[in-house]
Amino acid sequence: VVKFIEKPNTSYAKKIIKMKGCWNSGILLARKDSIINNFIKYQSKTLKLCIDAVHKSKVSNNVYYLEKKSFKKIRDKSFDYAILEKSKNINGIKLNIPWSDLGSWREIANIFEKNKLKYYKKTNVFYRPWGKYTNLYSGKGFLVKELVVNSKSSISLQKHKHRSEYWTVTSGKPKITINKRKFFKNVNETTFIPQGSIHRIENLFKKPVKIMEIQTGAILKEADIVRYKDIYGRVN
Repeated sequence: VVKFIEKPNTSYAKKIIKMKGCWNSGILLARKDSIINNFIKYQSKTLKLCIDAVHKSKVSNNVYYLEKKSFKKIRDKSFDYAILEKSKNINGIKLNIPWSDLGSWREIANIFEKNKLKYYKKTNVFYRPWGKYTNLYSGKGFLVKELVVNSKSSISLQKHKHRSEYWTVTSGKPKITINKRKFFKNVNETTFIPQGSIHRIENLFKKPVKIMEIQTGAILKEADIVRYKDIYGRVN
């Protein structure tokens, strides 16, 4: 790369295109020491403040809270302006794929599929700190989901006021809590969580835990959850 220019105006961008310049996709691959060395050379003050904010951070319920005093002193400047425009050691690879610069909510909205009435189709996959869940099928009074709990992760110690749940393990070996009972389940084994019971899934192993969950009840909403303990700091 001879020169990198962040967000040129329209006329300048047209000149760059005529010169057969390439559009930056924002996809970067870099060695950790290379990024640090560039910060030392071009943004040493920012680097020091970042290090201070991390070293002085506090940990609570497995969540890191950066030290505010140092963090607030960091200048509001993009990585592209701060480093890429100044760096002398950049190489580019031509990429021929559909691409859009998701720099606004309008651009983000444009990537979602719409139905015939131009309404956005609802996604059925939802990501959480512990993994993800997929809504597979629903009907009156029931909902079928797949839960994937990542290694060394757990859902909240929680209860639901309006629904019961049936779990069937399809992968991994979860540790399950139901009220005062704690036990492990293997693949193809099931368990029942009565409405109002305090429960939790923990994955203590490397292999992801996968569970088919069937919810039954009059109200089947994510808002129906009371958290008692959560390693990600999401207690009600």
